[in-house]
Amino acid sequence: MVLLAPDASEMSDAEALKMVGSEHTAPRSNWRVACSAAVAIVLAATGSATTCSLVLRGGIRASPSSSISEIAPVAMVSNTGGINGAVAVLDYELEYNNSGSISIPNLTAKGSMWPSLFCWCIMLTVDSHPLGWMEEKLIKQQLVNGIGIFQCNEHAVMTDVRLALNKWGAHGFPRIPGKPKPWDMPTWSIGLTKVNTGAETNPLNSLVFKTAWDVLRSSGRLQFHDWVVKVDPDAVWFPTRLRTHLKAYMPGHGNGQVDNVYLANCERFHSMQGPIEVLSKKAALTLESNIQQCGGLYGTGEDHFIAQCLMQIGVGNLMEKTLLNDKYCDGYINCHDPWKVAFHPQKDIMGFMQCHETARAAEIR
Repeated sequence: MVLLAPDASEMSDAEALKMVGSEHTAPRSNWRVACSAAVAIVLAATGSATTCSLVLRGGIRASPSSSISEIAPVAMVSNTGGINGAVAVLDYELEYNNSGSISIPNLTAKGSMWPSLFCWCIMLTVDSHPLGWMEEKLIKQQLVNGIGIFQCNEHAVMTDVRLALNKWGAHGFPRIPGKPKPWDMPTWSIGLTKVNTGAETNPLNSLVFKTAWDVLRSSGRLQFHDWVVKVDPDAVWFPTRLRTHLKAYMPGHGNGQVDNVYLANCERFHSMQGPIEVLSKKAALTLESNIQQCGGLYGTGEDHFIAQCLMQIGVGNLMEKTLLNDKYCDGYINCHDPWKVAFHPQKDIMGFMQCHETARAAEIR
């Protein structure tokens, strides 16, 4: 017996009871009622106790922080012949346990490099978006090779729910059931990441990134680093090159003129394109403390919103021509460039790694 409980309007307990006995849809908040009724009916009919198990429908996960009533479950009732009563089992626990470990290089040495970089990205997940598989695979590829944000002093991969980056299963990175274990490499859970798209299919994702900056503020981690770098999962980039560029902007080093600034990276539009966004510590701390007051939130892309917000709160910018080679700014991608920090976009593993190796080879010629 299976009781499906997707998104639905509320109904009375009596209506939930009527659903027991066949496959039917029940509201999320009444799954316990339906499950208990199923146990009672099978017990009356067979004289044996039953077990009512709650599992998620294939591919749908629930946040470890969510209550059972907040998720979309499938209640499966089976005759056990015992007297154990109703037991809830979520399939993401099985997914986590059945996922294999990923071999990860030692990343601790990255923590001492200077200038210090806190790097982060938002990764769409397999169950939250059609591009989730692509982004999870790209992040996995960067992790196992110790490149991209995993070359930074500290990093954060943000997702809608908390996943284990050190494991890989049938649905990509598995959800962490409950609190992270000491051996887990957890993502940062920020809630809903699904957004609408604009007229040119650009994501109207300013609200999601506003939430992400709130999470960064709550973490208190940015104050321990010199620069904060947000990147897209499909951007090939080199933190070592970025550090070389940034040394000229460090207060008291090089020209020593910069302290509260972000770097524009598209000379064509004199803008900061989203694939890589670089902010000084002071600029990042100012942004995370004041982003709630910034207007123009809805119906905009994240990079446009962030740039406008920075301007509103008095953070200036410098144009860094060598920061980004972006197809949507330059009109082409040239991974043979030995000096550009980032190349965008590379949306499949083969193209991503080929661009990375090409750029690295060009650097050592």
